[in-house]
This record gives sequence, C-alpha cells and structure tokens, in this order.
Amino acid sequence: MHRSTSDSAEAGRRKPVGALAGRLGGHRLPPLATALIDGDGRILQWSKDAEALLGYSADEAVGNPATQLVRTGDPRTPGPAPSPDPGDWISSDRGWSWACSVRHRDGHQVDLEFRTYPVVGPDGRLLVLATACDARALGRIEADLTILDGYFAQSPIGLAVYNTDLRFVRINRALAEMNGLSPRQHLGRRLAAVLPGINGAEIEKAMRHVLATGEPVVDARSHGRTPGDPEHDRAWSASYFRMESPSGRILGVASSIIDVTERFNAEAQAARAQERLTLLAEATARIGTTLDLHQTSRELAGEVVPRLADLCTVLVREGLVASTGPEPQEADGTMLVRRLALTATHPRYPLDKLPLEGVYRLPPGSPYTEAMLTGRTLTVPGGDLPPLADTEFGEARFFLQHETQPVRISPLVARGTVLGVVVYARHNGREPLDDQDLAFGDELVTRAAVSLDNARLYQREHEALQQANAAREQLALLNEASIHIGTTLDLQRTAEELVETVLPRFADFVAVDLLDPVLRGEEPFMLRDDQEVVLRAVAVGEAYGSGLTATAYAVGEASAYDSSEVYARSLRSRRSILVPEVDEVSLAAIASSPDRVAPGLAAGIHSFLMVPLLARGAVLGGAEFFRTRNPEPFTPADVALAEELVGFAAVGIDNARLYRREHETALILQRSLLPRLTSPTPGVEIAHRYLPSSVTSEVGGDWFDVVPLSGDRLALIVGDVMGHGIRAAATMGQLRTVARTLATLDMTSDQVLTQLDRTASDIGEGQFATCVCAVYDPADQSCTIASAGHLPPVLVTPEDTPGWSSCPRESRWGIGGGEYQSVKITFPQDSTLVLYTDGLIERRGQDIDEGMALLCKTLSGPGRDLEEICDAVLAALETQDAEDDIAVIMARFRSVDPPPFPA
Repeated sequence: MHRSTSDSAEAGRRKPVGALAGRLGGHRLPPLATALIDGDGRILQWSKDAEALLGYSADEAVGNPATQLVRTGDPRTPGPAPSPDPGDWISSDRGWSWACSVRHRDGHQVDLEFRTYPVVGPDGRLLVLATACDARALGRIEADLTILDGYFAQSPIGLAVYNTDLRFVRINRALAEMNGLSPRQHLGRRLAAVLPGINGAEIEKAMRHVLATGEPVVDARSHGRTPGDPEHDRAWSASYFRMESPSGRILGVASSIIDVTERFNAEAQAARAQERLTLLAEATARIGTTLDLHQTSRELAGEVVPRLADLCTVLVREGLVASTGPEPQEADGTMLVRRLALTATHPRYPLDKLPLEGVYRLPPGSPYTEAMLTGRTLTVPGGDLPPLADTEFGEARFFLQHETQPVRISPLVARGTVLGVVVYARHNGREPLDDQDLAFGDELVTRAAVSLDNARLYQREHEALQQANAAREQLALLNEASIHIGTTLDLQRTAEELVETVLPRFADFVAVDLLDPVLRGEEPFMLRDDQEVVLRAVAVGEAYGSGLTATAYAVGEASAYDSSEVYARSLRSRRSILVPEVDEVSLAAIASSPDRVAPGLAAGIHSFLMVPLLARGAVLGGAEFFRTRNPEPFTPADVALAEELVGFAAVGIDNARLYRREHETALILQRSLLPRLTSPTPGVEIAHRYLPSSVTSEVGGDWFDVVPLSGDRLALIVGDVMGHGIRAAATMGQLRTVARTLATLDMTSDQVLTQLDRTASDIGEGQFATCVCAVYDPADQSCTIASAGHLPPVLVTPEDTPGWSSCPRESRWGIGGGEYQSVKITFPQDSTLVLYTDGLIERRGQDIDEGMALLCKTLSGPGRDLEEICDAVLAALETQDAEDDIAVIMARFRSVDPPPFPA
C-alpha cells in the first residue's frame, strides 16, 4: 500500500498520463483515481490514475493529509459540501458523493466527481476508500453511452450483436418487433432457433465468414416468414461486421437489418417483368419465321405451351385461311373457324382425337364468338366451353371440366381485323396465372396476331401474284396455241400441234382421238346414249419417258368405248370430265382396257382431264390430258384453259375436215374434167403431166386437152384459171368444154381464143385465165399457134437448140373485147412442141427467165422418148414449195406415109 519515492520518481519518468491516455483510448473508459485514507485523514495508498488526474506522485501523496493535498476549489454540486474531516466520512454509515473543482499540482483546475466508501482494514481499523474521476471525461462517456443506448433503443433499423457462437447478446426493439418476438426471447439463442422460417443457415454461413476473415458483408439478402408476419414472405437487407477488442480479441458479430420487402417485391416484379420481356422478345422472334398461316399458328401454340399454359389451340377464321377474306357472320350468328394448331403437355389430353385442319361452326353466344365479336379476352371455366365437334364430348371435355384451371379465350386482332382466337389453360397442378402471366399472354397473342396477319396478307398477295402469273401463263399458252395450232389444213398435223403446245407446260401426257367420219371428211353423226363410241388415235405425246406412249393406242389404231365409260359420257354430254385425284378405281373407269391400268399407275398418273373436241356444234373426238410428274392436280381453272386450247384444235381440225372434203370434191371434179386418155393421132406422139400445188394442197384451175380435128389435124390446148379450189376447178371445166367445142368446129386457133374470151367474161368477175392453142396440120408439117396471156410454147427440133415459139401473148381473159392473132410455124420431122402452165417455171424470189432457161436445158438432148423427157422436166423444175399447179403436154411430130392404094 506504500510506495517509495523512487517508485514515484520512476512513475513520473514513465509518464503515467500517456499510459493512462492509451488505456483510456483502448478501453474507452474514464480514468478512475483511488486513494485509501485512514481515520486521521492521512493518505495510505495513491493510484496511478490519481497521479494522472492531479499530478502528484504516490511518494508525494502517501503519508500526507488528504485535505492538504487535495485543495478544493468551488463546489460543482448544489447543496452543502460533505465534511472535510475523514473521520466523519468513516463514521457515516453511507458513502459520500460530490463534485468539485480541484487544483492540479501544476495549478490548473480539474473538475472531479468524488465518491467515498467506508471500508474495514486488515487490522479491523475503519478506513475510507475515496474515488475520483474527471467529470468532463465522465460526461463524455455518459453522453456516448446515452447516444449508444439511444441508437440501439430508438433506431428504426434492426440492430443485433452476436457472440462468437453466433448467439444473440443484444438486440434492439426495432429488430425484435420485426421478428415478432421480445428482446428477451432472442438473447442467448441462435438465429435458426429464433426464426426457423427464414434462410438461417445461409445467414449464419455469412456471419461465420465475417468472423473468420474480418471482411464485412454489406446488403446480404435474407427472406422468409417470421412470427411477426407468418402469412407473408418478407425480405431483409443485412450488413455484418466483426467486433474486436483493442487488443485484437474477437468479441462477436454486429449486424444492421432493414426490411426491404417492398423493394424486394418491386425488384422481383421488375426481374420477372424483364424475364417476361426477354421471353416475349424471344417468343416474338420465333413466331412468324415464315409467312405461312399454318406454320405461324403452330409457332404461337409452341410458345404458349409450356411457358404460359399446358394446353393451347389456335382457331382462325375459315375465310382467312381460304384467302377469301374474313368469313361474315351468318344470319344465325355462327362463324366458321379452322383449327390450325393444337398442343398440350399433359399425357391425358387426347391430342390424337382432335385433328388439325378441322373446320367448325361456332355457335352464337358461345365464348368463342363473344371474344371475336367484342375483341376482348374472356376467362371461363372449362366446362362452359361448348364442344366444337361431337368428337370433343369424350376425354377432351372431361379434361377441360375437371383437370384444368379456368380457360382464357384471347381474340387475335390485327389492323382492325379479328383473325380468330387463341384458347389456353393451365393444368390444376400448376400455380394459377398471375397478373404478369396474363399480361405476357395478352402481349404474346397481340404480337402473334400481327405475324398471322402478315402471313394472311402475304398469302393473299402471293396467291394474287400466282393467279396473275397463272393468268399470264395461260394467256401466253393461248396465244401460242392460236399461232401454232392449225397452221396447216391437215387433220393429224393439227392434232399434233395441240400435243406439242401443251407438253409439258400443261400436261405430261396427251392423246387426241377422232371419230372415223371426221377423218374421212364426212359430217360427224350424233352419238346415241346406247351407242358404242369408236375413235382413232391421231396424235399421242408425253413430256417425260414414263412409258405411257408405249401403252397407249398407236396413232391410227382404233379404240372402242362402252357407252357407260368416261370417254363416251364426255362425248355424248359434250362436257369435260375432271378427275383431280386418280386412283386405281377411277383409272379403271378412264382406261379403255383393263391392261392399261397398272402401267398408268406405275407411270405416276395422278390427275386426269378429258375434253371433247367441239366445232360448229359437232363432236369431232376428244383430247385426254394426264399429269404424272407435275405434282399439281388439274383444277376447274385448268378445265377452262384446256377447253380453250382444245377449241383452237377443234376449229383447225374441222377446217381441215371441211377442206379435205372440198379438196376431194374439187379433185374429183378436176379429174373428171381432165382428159384421161388422148385419142391416138397418126404421126403424133403425145405425153402429159399434171401436178397439184405442194403448198396449198388444193386443186387449181390448170388444164390441158388434145382435140382431134378433121384431116388428121390435132388441136393442143393448155390453160390456167387463176386461183385454187372448187370454183377454179369448175371454171376450168367450163372453159375446157367451151375450148374443146370451139376447136371441133374447125375454128382457127385465134378464133377459138376470141370466143373463149367472151365465155370467160360471162362466167363472172374475178375469174381470169390464160390459154395457148396450137393446131397441127400434118399436111405441111406446120402448126398455127395463138396465145391469150400464156407463156409461149417451146419448140425442140432434131438439129436446133430448144427455143421459144414466136407467138404473140395477148391479154388475159376476163377483161373483155380481146382480139387474138395466130402465127404459123413449120418444123422438120421429129420436132417436139411443149406447152405448159406457169407453175412449171415460176418460183417465189426467182426470175422467170431462170426457170425458162432451165426448162430449155432439160428439154435438150437426143435419143429420149417423151415420157422420159416429161419425168426429167418435172424432176428438174418441180419443188416442194410450189405454190401453183403444173400442167405439161408434149407432142412429137413424125411424117406419116400415105396409105397404099388398093390393088
């Protein structure tokens, strides 16, 4: 209890004030000076804190009266000061407490708070223990403690302190109320025991990390339910930091906790909204990848299930699918829709019993109809949905009534048009749709409606473009047909032109058959209902090597069809027959023979069209069209096009038929008018040829005649009536008859032509002719020749080169008033006179002199008879593109010995 002076000096050298300051700084406690005083007021013990407060060392204080050492100043507490006599302090049964200013050893005043305690010494003596502390430091400590207690008590933020075992050692009221328990119910207990409804293990893991590393944790989130609000999930934000003593000893963990439920919910909603937005963007990108209604509907259903629902069906108005525009509401309030998509994740939903592409009539007043009419989404119990078809009364109806949550029916509306509805629902085992789910579904349906409408508009535009292209192709095909079909007046060639035109642009295989009377040029007869139809193939063709040509009737082969067969029915009814989808049964009804069915199916026949050949009200035959490689079936539009194409061919075939009949009639007439045999004349050898035009295939007006006259004379006549056909042949016959008659009247050649000119003028306007008439008189080996606009004859003598006779060429007949002159020429024996029409030497694009020179060259050369010369002339001068008939007559004159006188 007693300290030496040396100890005091050493203590002074150690500067207890600094040490005390460190202590104060370390413990954050005010220095507490203590002194032990005996009954007579002397100091028995003086502490280092006393040294620090008053500046007196223990050596200076011990043994001295306390009142002498501690010189008081003004009292700091109201009321009477305690007795300065330590004996009074000892005799008191209680301690004394007062505050006063005390002079420091260096002279400045120190405000102290004193407290005395009576104590009993070791020997039983009564002593006094006096304590003093710096009133100002104590005030600061008290203020700090007040602030700390106020912070703990009044802070709205939850505060808690945990020891190293993570047990509560202190908790403020805000956190206790937050947890719904009193502070006492927390102390000494672990968090998981106090609040089992939150993520306690996760929180303690974070606090252990803080204890182990000293690293604070800021804004650690916790969530769950507490006794204070057991019906709702709450969320908190907590910060944790480690508590340590000045010496570094770890004392525990402190935490501050804020209830952030509203912010947590807002953040959660924002996160869900962002997630929904992302899902919506992704779904939107996956819907409408193609401009196809069906594919877009399937993509929509695929995004609704399973993200939003467990069952989804997409119903689109039938008019939109068929590209005819929105189906109007029927008079009874019904609408037609088509199911384009249906998907479900639950195994008990009967997807296989609800086929796609079904067209349904929505009853009036149904939720479907109401949603489409109002444009608003409806939510109805599954049992209130009417079945779209009888097949939906079974498992599907049961599923909707008993295993799904209420069904949502959302209209598909885009650009003011209601396209249909989307129907979706969740299974009972899944959480109900919340507001964000509903918003997501509505937005998804709205965006999908735009994609569907884009597909609808594209489909309409695409189909319009296809129709326009098809129309252009049809017009191009019709234009081509009008140019290439009927270029000749030949039945078979016209049918072949039809086949060539339509392959492969319209059909893959085509066969054209005609009735036999048509082929003969006769009028076709009416077909009776019970009459067997016999046709003959005139043209067959195919675009690809399918082998159908080998199995079809060969060109020229006849085929018979029973009155009940497709071909016969088409011809009798004069109507086309379309079989869009050909199968074995239908092909058996189409084919004329059962053995053609299997090859036809093997070739890939899948569509058939039969069109009768009709012209001027008559049935000429029929045209069959087949498709094998072209995947599209024939349509009614194809029927109309085929009828136009066949119509071109029918007119051309009928024209050819009429022409053939006219041609044969004219040919018969012409042959009947031309001389078949020439009468033998003494001293004259005759050869002749007649060839019709090779271009027009019509008979013309060329003729020749050999007329025997009196006195062994002979008239040779060659004429040419302009034009072709029956009229030209008839005119030729009239002129030939007149010329022959005039020649037999012993008229001179010029007189014959003069009278013939008058006859030609009387026949009618537009009939012009040329003629040359030569009369041979064997008496003087001479020939009298007259010409009416005709080419001059060629005279070939045995010695001379062939040359033209010098007869005048007068004007053609038909002008009227013509006068003709004749010329008489003599020639030696074995001379040959050649008369011909202009068709022999005239050619388009060639000078007539070239033809005449070639004729003379061909006629030259001795040692040939007239028949050989005729053949040589035709071989040299006839061409395949001759536009006019050719008539040639050659006469070789020889001397005739007079008959012997009778004996």
